[in-house]
Amino acid sequence: MSSTPPPSDPELLSHHELEVFADYSTLLVQDDDARLGEPEPAWYEALVEDWINTAPGIVGIGAGRPFDVPVTVDVRRTPPTDDDVELQQAEHVTQASFALPSGRLLISMQDFDDELPRIRLTPGTYAVRVYSHGLHTISEDGLDGEDRYHVVLWPTDEDHPAQILKRYPEPLPGG
Repeated sequence: MSSTPPPSDPELLSHHELEVFADYSTLLVQDDDARLGEPEPAWYEALVEDWINTAPGIVGIGAGRPFDVPVTVDVRRTPPTDDDVELQQAEHVTQASFALPSGRLLISMQDFDDELPRIRLTPGTYAVRVYSHGLHTISEDGLDGEDRYHVVLWPTDEDHPAQILKRYPEPLPGG
């Protein structure tokens, strides 16, 4: 993981660049102590269909390929603005919230290896918005592509149910 000082945006608390293995074309944005276990098949069906689903302390997100994918994580003081340029540029955008009582954020696919990077945050509830880019570049066989994912988090007191803010117009890759 590479962590860099926040760019000039005063609302940005931290910026991290990761390569994350998207096993089964999915990733989990989660509290380090949360465990998904064996959810019902309907949980995964919703994740595959919409690229978003939640469980306690976890937000499941879709990815276009079952390989290492670039994930940028930005932690903000406040939500993205209503005139969010990235919302217009991204091909698929989802949002939800989750509890982070441990204060350690992990992005993986049910892998809890101690060597995986954790991002330290103030314990609490966070909203997460996922911008998926480059989906149109994924090859028909799903092996190659320039897809990338931007995960933006901010503290919240509100419950944000799993939702699609912008749907990719084609069937989602990786499903």
